[in-house]
Amino acid sequence: MHIGKSAHFRAHGIAIPQMANKNNFWNLSKVFDTFKPNKLIVLGDMVHSTENNEWSDFTDFLDNYPTVKRILVRGNHELYLNEVYAKMGFEVHDVLKIESFILTHEPLTEIPDGLYNLCGHIHPAVRLTGAGKQSLRAACFWFGSSQGVLPACGEFTGTYSVSPKAGDQLFIIAGNTVIEKKL
Repeated sequence: MHIGKSAHFRAHGIAIPQMANKNNFWNLSKVFDTFKPNKLIVLGDMVHSTENNEWSDFTDFLDNYPTVKRILVRGNHELYLNEVYAKMGFEVHDVLKIESFILTHEPLTEIPDGLYNLCGHIHPAVRLTGAGKQSLRAACFWFGSSQGVLPACGEFTGTYSVSPKAGDQLFIIAGNTVIEKKL
């Protein structure tokens, strides 16, 4: 989600609207209200940089869902000791194994037998082209035989165009719809 990224940029003189962070909360509230999860597992990049007011806004937002357990798998943007994230109500892990899943921030290069790696970090996207040579890059879920890479769920994050292999599955995010892209 890169919470705090827009405030970090504003602090350095780059005009980023505050709505980017508020839209993250609005989108997350729709997910919580629709699916009523009992856990929120963040695969890293929950925060962007040094602590700022958007962090406390996020904690205040999550306090509206007191029954949702908060779990953070540390990523490359989590710069502080685990205690800082624990104060935000998060149980913190470097790697989290749940049944046959191994959850990490960065994709694993070697996946233990019998486990499926779910990760984030690269913010996958694909380029779609139309008959008139127009194109659009869209965030996606990218699933291979032993690893799934989830898209970033923040408004103010980048994307990285991925090159799926035969047999992989892509699910493109198109507004409020998710569409499978046939490979």
